[in-house]
Amino acid sequence: MAGARRGIIVALMLTLLVRCGPWAVAPAGRPPAPKSGLEYFGFALIDCGWDDPHDRAITTNYVNEVAGFTNIGQMCVDSPDASLHTRVRTFYRAGLKAILYIEPILFDAIEDASSPSGVRIVLRQDAEARWAGFVKRNGDVLTPTYVAALYVVDEPAWNSVAPMDFVRALRIVKRSLPAIPTLAIEAYPMVGQIMVPDELDWIGFDRYDSVDPRTDGAWLADLETVRAARSRPSQRIVIVASTQWLPYYQTDAGILPEDMGIVAERYYQVAASDPDIVALLGYLWPGGFDDSSQLGARNLPQPAQQSLRDIGRRILDK
Repeated sequence: MAGARRGIIVALMLTLLVRCGPWAVAPAGRPPAPKSGLEYFGFALIDCGWDDPHDRAITTNYVNEVAGFTNIGQMCVDSPDASLHTRVRTFYRAGLKAILYIEPILFDAIEDASSPSGVRIVLRQDAEARWAGFVKRNGDVLTPTYVAALYVVDEPAWNSVAPMDFVRALRIVKRSLPAIPTLAIEAYPMVGQIMVPDELDWIGFDRYDSVDPRTDGAWLADLETVRAARSRPSQRIVIVASTQWLPYYQTDAGILPEDMGIVAERYYQVAASDPDIVALLGYLWPGGFDDSSQLGARNLPQPAQQSLRDIGRRILDK
């Protein structure tokens, strides 16, 4: 997912759609039934303070919209003083665990033209004290019952996180919450420099340009780079699927909003056929986050939304 700094995770559209193969959208066929490690399905920005501009309602928590076909959702925390009790239990009652984005507790962002993203993420000097206060305040809900993973920092290499800062942050988190997996997702231009220390449990990458990751050589190469970079075999992989739509998808590649259900099905087929993959995370649920014309999954035509619901129910019913 990406790295614009709004106190919550952002998925920055890094380039126009890269031509990695044929763009024609054809029926995806039946889903495969090989061995699968896929346990989780959900979306970004479920509870991150973002109000989708494509409707008139003021909504910043979308858990009720995704209940019944997802079991994870991104929840963002922007302060060590935040209380999660009500938010986490709302997820739990809806059948979801939180992918808890905790970067703002541990890190600061500074503008830096030498960083690939234009931003450098640095570990705060008081990171350990801030984290300790956060855990003390929320410890009874910071358990595997409520939290699927702790998203420690977004796109570390893309945001020029120092390797020692990354490891130290992971150790701070693991020392107090060893039972909850730690997570980071890298931007695809930096996959060749991906950092996967032993303290990291889940790792992924975001490449939103692929209409068919089953046959997209660049996407598959990124996946294998991530797999090979793991420091231990038990580290699991998270697949970030493109469930958004922007106008240039149509002008550059002929992809219409209604086609995004087929695209998502193809991501599912890859994720469901790989024992190393633990989660399929759609970017994103509400629209308008990166661009006013951006459609999120909730803004797609009904057939595409139904495809996403069908994917989720297959994973939940496994």
